[in-house]
Amino acid sequence: MSFRTKFNLVLLLTFGLALVLATAYFRNEVQQATLDEVKHEARLSLQAALAIRSYSSRHVKKRLDLGEDALFNPDGVPAFVAMETMRILFEKYPGYQYSEAVLNPLNLTNEAQEPWIREIIENYRSGKTPYADAEVSTHIRDQTLHLFRPIKITDASCMACHGRVEDAPLNMVRIYGDTHGYGWKLGEIVGLQAVTVPLDRARERSAAAFGSFLWPMVAVLLLMFAALNILLQYWVINPLSAQNFKLSHQATTDPLTGVMNRRSFMDHFQLEMEAARYKYEPLSVLVFDLDLFKTVNDTHGHDKGDLVLRDTASLVKAGLRSNDKLARIGGEEFALLLPHTTIAGAKGLAENLRRLMEQQSIQNPPRTTGSFGIATWDGRESRESLLKRADDAMYAAKAAGRNCVVVDDSVHRTN
Repeated sequence: MSFRTKFNLVLLLTFGLALVLATAYFRNEVQQATLDEVKHEARLSLQAALAIRSYSSRHVKKRLDLGEDALFNPDGVPAFVAMETMRILFEKYPGYQYSEAVLNPLNLTNEAQEPWIREIIENYRSGKTPYADAEVSTHIRDQTLHLFRPIKITDASCMACHGRVEDAPLNMVRIYGDTHGYGWKLGEIVGLQAVTVPLDRARERSAAAFGSFLWPMVAVLLLMFAALNILLQYWVINPLSAQNFKLSHQATTDPLTGVMNRRSFMDHFQLEMEAARYKYEPLSVLVFDLDLFKTVNDTHGHDKGDLVLRDTASLVKAGLRSNDKLARIGGEEFALLLPHTTIAGAKGLAENLRRLMEQQSIQNPPRTTGSFGIATWDGRESRESLLKRADDAMYAAKAAGRNCVVVDDSVHRTN
């Protein structure tokens, strides 16, 4: 797996984790903000109902209370005025509702009938609720937000209608009867004011807000991913590749001549043997050594000797095929790996190289010739054995007077 692939996998995992965490956090924040907004709307509605109640109690009801002989007018009751006004207001807001739920109401349409609402009222009455009397409580039920405020009798004038039935206005008793809505006590919690707000539209707004966040964030992350890849390419991969190429070149190349070193040669040797075994093709090795090279160094100096080695490598490389491999495997010793080459082909190449080296040494003294040894793989022996046979043949060429080619044909494969 390449460095870029690993980097991108780490980057994708990091961005994915960041996106998941950011999405979860923002979704929660959006939902909470939307819920807070709904609660705020419900509180405003409740405050509007309280304001209407207060105004009705101070101004409207007093004008309608004309004494015991006057006809009782329900339109002057603050609770009735508040509910009717809020009903008109909420006609344009489907699902929104203001109501008053009482345990013992005068008007039975206001009776708390839902068991869970009666339970909340009883909790207020018994002090089990964590909210103070002036506070509101919120409850989410069936995708609807319910905002409750306890109705507590704090105005003594309320007792004129809801105290003893004997003290209530006769016209009111005639309308509502004498069995319910009485017996309230000052300081008692008798019911709840309730504002109901549907959450479906709020959730739609929440989803829209979340979508407006998610896609830009995904786009930003993709842009960051692309930008980091570009920066990675120019700031990391290109310099690293150049450095790796340099190190690889240094590790596999002879620094003086520019051809392969012994380590790289042996690696290629193994690969070529495997290819030759698989394809059942010939493989030959040629080893040559510069004759009397120590004399060159001693007489002309090491700088001249280095120049001779470089010139020899260049001369040999120019006469090779593209798939032939040249390496410097010792001080003045070189080796050639010759795929698809028989003994005859290797010998012809060696004779040609020997003549070129001889001619060059005559044209550009000092005189340096080469002794060549050749061996062809038998399809079974190891690379070390094959290389040793070629090396032994090279030493045989030196023993035969130098500047010649010797072939080890003791073991070879017929083609």
